[in-house]
Amino acid sequence: MKSITYLTAILAALLIAPAARALVNPNLQPIHLYERYKVVLAGKVIAADLTHEDAAVESGRIKLKVSSVCKGEFVDQEIVIDVPAKTGRDKPEHAASKDWNIWDVAQKDRTFVAFVGKTRQRGEQEILLYCGDRQWHHGRIADLTQPAAWTYQAASEDVMVGTFNGDSGRLEDMLNDTRNGTAFFPSDVNVRLNRDVVIGKLPGGVRGVALFDIDGDGKLDIVACSESGIRVYLQGDSLAFSDATKDLGLSGVCGTCCALADVNGDGRSDLLIGTQLFLKQEKGFIKGPVLKVLTDKPLKVSSFVELNGDGYPDILLSYVDGGLIAFLNDGKGGFTDATTVLGLADAACGTGGNGYFAPGDWNGDGRTDLYYATGKGLILVQDEQGKFRPLKHKLAFDYKCAPNYKPGKTGAGCFGAVWRQDGMDLISPGDSSLAVVANIAGEAKDVSIYGNEIGLHASRQIATLVEDLDMDGDADLYTISREENQKNQFHTNRGYGSFMDASLYNATAFGAAHAKGAWGVAAGDVNGDGMNDLLLGHVDGEITLVLNGAAEVRKPTEHPTYHMKKLQQTCIVSVSLKGRGVVGADVRLVDGKANTALRRSVGTQVLTGCRGPDTVNLAVREPGDYTLRVRFADGTVKEEKIAVGATQHVSLIVSHG
Repeated sequence: MKSITYLTAILAALLIAPAARALVNPNLQPIHLYERYKVVLAGKVIAADLTHEDAAVESGRIKLKVSSVCKGEFVDQEIVIDVPAKTGRDKPEHAASKDWNIWDVAQKDRTFVAFVGKTRQRGEQEILLYCGDRQWHHGRIADLTQPAAWTYQAASEDVMVGTFNGDSGRLEDMLNDTRNGTAFFPSDVNVRLNRDVVIGKLPGGVRGVALFDIDGDGKLDIVACSESGIRVYLQGDSLAFSDATKDLGLSGVCGTCCALADVNGDGRSDLLIGTQLFLKQEKGFIKGPVLKVLTDKPLKVSSFVELNGDGYPDILLSYVDGGLIAFLNDGKGGFTDATTVLGLADAACGTGGNGYFAPGDWNGDGRTDLYYATGKGLILVQDEQGKFRPLKHKLAFDYKCAPNYKPGKTGAGCFGAVWRQDGMDLISPGDSSLAVVANIAGEAKDVSIYGNEIGLHASRQIATLVEDLDMDGDADLYTISREENQKNQFHTNRGYGSFMDASLYNATAFGAAHAKGAWGVAAGDVNGDGMNDLLLGHVDGEITLVLNGAAEVRKPTEHPTYHMKKLQQTCIVSVSLKGRGVVGADVRLVDGKANTALRRSVGTQVLTGCRGPDTVNLAVREPGDYTLRVRFADGTVKEEKIAVGATQHVSLIVSHG
């Protein structure tokens, strides 16, 4: 009954949703348009002169500057579009297009994409134009001897709904990739997270979880935290997990969040539960120092975060109505309160706030920045002197939650390469919303409006994990709901800023664990196949490992589609980091043209007090020669040349100091 109710709600949302949220049309995608037209162009609008502004007339002229020819031949550098009066042009054939206006989208400096001249007979004069804002428009070439003189006709019919409704600049990128044979914009769901393995159950609701190699045997183990006690499960052979909490000296330990990192440089990963450090010994843990925090406020979340660029894992804590508190590591496991020194005690940085935090290099300068989900949402950028300052923005983060509409129960986001592979975008959930914020020319812009089905969401959301879970090269979004009877949410990243709600296309892609809420989530390769698996800590206390079955989708077939061919040639590159500066390390795969093909960061998916492994799994679609570039948190850069394509899975270890 719950699933039926959820599906009914989704279908209702689709019925009232605009074209931007319509279902993906697998039979009409940009690659199909690319094949159907002789010429594909892109460029900028350089002028839009509206001669008559009367609503019934509204005519004028639009000028375009061609910057790239994605297909075919087109000599002219400028295009002129005559827009006749409404009374003299074709009537829109689709009701929704009555409200679409070419003057709204053909703005100066806006990117345009044009498909010119259909390959079928008598289609040489036809033009399909896209300038963004989910509006497709039709035009014609009046005289084929003047191919740069176009006449506007009308907004597109509804046949274009579900084709591409995102940013026109990203569409240009896609079509250039299509020309180069590297485009990937799937219209089918490739995720398979339907193999649930119940690991155990805690007496209270699970909060933070971790997938991490605790005993150093190369296999990922599991930590699950709750107010009633924590559990540590070590992985043996054949995915057998045993409760080792007592053997590791952690009996009776309670806490809602966990983190792991080597704090004293002895090569072993230590454990942070709340404000209590546990130092790893040869056969278990012993109690280390307790962080002396001068506040009577309840702890919300704590984690290891590299804060000052020396490569030693520091500690950041968030308190309910108590703001952020930071402790710097002296390199030997001693910690000093540096909240004031780092500027985090300033009112502008959220003193007295109540929210989750996320570390990441927002502006690409190599220093750790912070997202703090309090107030109107703070992006705290670290300056050259090591102080955090709030970035001015016009974003509309909303952390209010029903029924009392008080903040604090959502907003556990993170940074990740979502909008572009070389960026580090911010993803933040709201109670029933999801924001994707990209750094565009130094400005924080919400690009989720271009995300197609990202507008379809679950409710009672608390945290969003950014990770490639269908292993196609693009980082997906997995959002957990904080109530037991609420579904979690998976958004497939199709690339170019577009997303699919996978459950609308293949309900069998997910198992029972996906259908109930969770307070903790982490991802990593548990069974050694290179695929990122999922760990969920549920509200009812259950701990579930969800094994990734994406490899089943890409098995060889007799007549593979273009996108299936890309999946079948995909190679997984697993990179394990060791030594100093792992927490906050930046991992990139750079192609032969010095472009970032893939990017991930290590140890930064804090969310509700969670931790993933020190290994990243990169799905590389295009075979060839690459450079693996790892920037450790102390600024040390290590590079290694690798050839991708000879095998389906390559494993590397990169060590530092």
